[in-house]
Amino acid sequence: MAVNSKHPKYAEFEGRWKVVHDLCDGANAVKKAGALYLPEINVSKDQRENDLRNKAYRDRAVLYEITKDTKQELIGIAFSEDPNFDPDGMDFLKYNADGTGKSYYHLMQSALGGLLDAGRGGLFVDYPQTDGATSVAEVERLGILPTVVHYKTLSIINWGVRKVGAHFKTALVVLAEKDSIVDPADEFSLKEIQLYRVLRLDQNGEYCVQIYSDRTGTLHADSEPYYPTDANGSKWNEIPFMPIGSVANDWEIDNIPLESLALMNIAHYHNSAEYENSVFLCGQIQPVMTGLDTEWRDHLEEQGVMLGSTTPLMLPTGATFTFAQAEEQMIAKEAMEAKEKHMKALGAKLLEENQVVKTATESNNESMAKYSVLSLCVANLNEASEVVLRWCAKYFGSGDKAKFTIKQDFAKGKLSLDALKFYNELVQQGKLSRETFHTIRTTGKVPEIDFKEEEQRIEAETASALPGMNYERPNSTTSNT
Repeated sequence: MAVNSKHPKYAEFEGRWKVVHDLCDGANAVKKAGALYLPEINVSKDQRENDLRNKAYRDRAVLYEITKDTKQELIGIAFSEDPNFDPDGMDFLKYNADGTGKSYYHLMQSALGGLLDAGRGGLFVDYPQTDGATSVAEVERLGILPTVVHYKTLSIINWGVRKVGAHFKTALVVLAEKDSIVDPADEFSLKEIQLYRVLRLDQNGEYCVQIYSDRTGTLHADSEPYYPTDANGSKWNEIPFMPIGSVANDWEIDNIPLESLALMNIAHYHNSAEYENSVFLCGQIQPVMTGLDTEWRDHLEEQGVMLGSTTPLMLPTGATFTFAQAEEQMIAKEAMEAKEKHMKALGAKLLEENQVVKTATESNNESMAKYSVLSLCVANLNEASEVVLRWCAKYFGSGDKAKFTIKQDFAKGKLSLDALKFYNELVQQGKLSRETFHTIRTTGKVPEIDFKEEEQRIEAETASALPGMNYERPNSTTSNT
């Protein structure tokens, strides 16, 4: 098999991934695909006329970018509160995690977007080639730093696993990439080349990297396999590539969260094309004359007909002039409106909580947790991030306590009256501070504070309370007079 061979599962799902990817890219990508998303109409035996008619048909059609907007809104919801990030000394990740200037924060946004529009992706920890062990001082002086690269699912064309002991380990990953080189025939032009980055475990279980390209016109290996080493100069016994998924972080193909919405978006696009076409064909009024003989017909054709309030139109006795206009056709418009309602429901469904099994252990214990599709994607991303940061620390030589966590509580600040009463009673009993209650009441979320801090808040509010006052409610008193 050649290096550009695709995994059978990749070949099976590639078309589905591309559809959602194009819908998330928006109208330009969809219209550029032509007949892939909008069937052509053939009204003539003349192919040139058909091509012109279909181009006009596509140009008039309006793609409502609902899939694209929903994806951005979901990412915005997940990152509405800043994630917790402790780089543990690897501060470069805050500003340039992937080597191109993208922060770790934005890298995780990109990874979440990939989970939403494809249900999978990958995070690869790379490191510049060195001659051996490197100290932290050398790393900082020479700028030798680990980078984290997010690969979209369409770039991960092949993979394989190997059983080592009781566990399965990733043994092969093939990543398709694009690069540009100076065109040998013109120093002022760039030539795009295809690269394939192969990550593998060799027969000894050691991790190596090899690059293939078509820079010479034929696809071949650019060099011998290279064995990266960690900060201690030791070879790796695992591939620092983490597959991420919408259900689980493994090599199984997971559900595509936005697929249902994208397919409905395409159907809506079809209705839009028909509606806009009917508006174009039937939306203008048509002048109509009756009662003309051939002499008057030829006369008007020769002289021309001018319409307007200042130009009288001379007709023979018994002739009529009027305007004809097609009645409004609502079928396509009604179909569009029905799909718009359905798409709105599909978008909201991605935030609905469902009973799902998160891990095999929980399954055995029959312990179920509530996760929305978005929340589950975020949970998987948080888990993957722990592993990725540990790999970065292994290359860097320190930072093994680094942690990045996206908050998974997507409450929208709505509390029931019973919940408000419950929290208010805790305040009256001195078990909850007024400050914390205010946060709960205004955000709908319980703030992440530890027990000691909350205890200090309650004590401070108790000390500052007026005599005879129990927080906000006066003590009841009786008079003996």
